[in-house]
Amino acid sequence: MNDFAEWIESRNKQWRNPTGFLAVTGMHWLSEQPQSFSDVTGQWWAIGHTVHARGYEGNLDEQSWNIESGSEIQIPMTGGALEIASRGGNLALRPRHSDSKMFDLFDGVITFDYDPSFKVVATLVKNIREVAIGSVIGDIGLSMESAGTLVFKIGEETVQLTAFTRSNPEVLQIIFRDGTSGKETYGTGRNVNAIHVEGDRWEIDFNKSANYPCAYTDFATCPVAPIENHIKVEISAGEKTPKIKSTADGVIAY
Repeated sequence: MNDFAEWIESRNKQWRNPTGFLAVTGMHWLSEQPQSFSDVTGQWWAIGHTVHARGYEGNLDEQSWNIESGSEIQIPMTGGALEIASRGGNLALRPRHSDSKMFDLFDGVITFDYDPSFKVVATLVKNIREVAIGSVIGDIGLSMESAGTLVFKIGEETVQLTAFTRSNPEVLQIIFRDGTSGKETYGTGRNVNAIHVEGDRWEIDFNKSANYPCAYTDFATCPVAPIENHIKVEISAGEKTPKIKSTADGVIAY
């Protein structure tokens, strides 16, 4: 199995996770008033960054979980798991059901054929700074640390993309929107890693450009490509727009 095939296999394994994003059946924003939802048991409310429940999984006692700002936890739930998430100062529930119809319809990621011309070596022009990042649900106060700008060529065209730091200093992340976005690929952009080669040189294999969960579900708060990473060149490589999506009106197959 070659490197690209292994990457596809790893992506399919990720999406087939029985409590991953294909399992999400809703995103329920909490208030201080108790609410009930069709896909999770009990009544739920939030005060500050503490989530409260009564009747969850048949437990009549009140339960509570403190959620750190911008973080999430998963707790056991019959038939899956329940995510409790903090986003933009608000708290939400995302039930994850392993019998979601999305799993029946998912037949693997859809990609362009591998094209070696989209594997490039870039030069990093360092400029460490914080960059505000929007999300598919609007401004939730997200920012990411940029290591600088990666400069490279696609054919005869010079391209510049802001790259973001990861926990591994040998890897940078790029969130980008290109000439295929909203056509063959998902409209808000994709992400790809840059791997350190030596000195200021970094390798980017756009054949491994990946979708965020928002390509598959409306119940996500994915980042969108910053305006400086909107490029006109067509990156006809990596993952295409999926043919299925989970929405408030149910699962849709295109």
